Amino acid sequence: MKRLEKIVLAAITICVVAVFGSCATPGVKVVPMETKGTATGAVTPEWVNTYIEKGISAVQALPQFKDKYCIVGEETGVNKQFVLAWADNFSAQQRIGAMLRTNIETKYQATVNAQAESSGVGTSGQGQNTAYGDYKQEIDNSINSVVNVSYSGAQLEANWWVLQRRYDPDQKDVYNDEYVAYVLYTIPKAELNRQIASALETSVSKDSQLYDITIQLAKDILLDGIGDIPPVVENESSAGNTTNATLNLNL
Repeated sequence: MKRLEKIVLAAITICVVAVFGSCATPGVKVVPMETKGTATGAVTPEWVNTYIEKGISAVQALPQFKDKYCIVGEETGVNKQFVLAWADNFSAQQRIGAMLRTNIETKYQATVNAQAESSGVGTSGQGQNTAYGDYKQEIDNSINSVVNVSYSGAQLEANWWVLQRRYDPDQKDVYNDEYVAYVLYTIPKAELNRQIASALETSVSKDSQLYDITIQLAKDILLDGIGDIPPVVENESSAGNTTNATLNLNL
């Protein structure tokens, strides 16, 4: 019996991780029942609709955010107070750090391996590039230094919540009601680019083998930025107030 309960609980957890989904069941409908603006007649903000329909890249592309990075947090749960408390305590700083860890590691890996391939150095007998592995410790140290910097400039733009019902059109008497909270922070692109570039420049010493690569990465970020900051989706299992956090880092 306990084994069956564990299987059911695991299935529920998988379901709630999929935002607006129902375990990927075809035909599931999502209907808003109430929103933050219901009492006052306020309509759902453009950034919320854009995020739901098209994702963070589309929010970033809105004219009002052309010179800013957008950081979107999302929490789903059956307890309204819990969901709203999460939104109130959302940390843009932590999300920036988590994003930078993946983003910069990817940039390091691509640059180091590309240089090794072009020079014919760092290739194993099986044709596998080992250059990144050779520098892994130095790269980790550099990334940790960058992530641990306190980045300033993030501003709370807005927040929103909606009570939604998910159901199968063929079984309308079987449904799931849940609250979803959204929070939007922005930070000027030029300001964050400058801070990240500065943190990178000071993360390695001049005698480091990574120095030239790191300085070039800093210059690239200063000029071209870091791309979209992926949304933070944290979902509360309908079985209670335990939060299963998933940070989407598709850069």
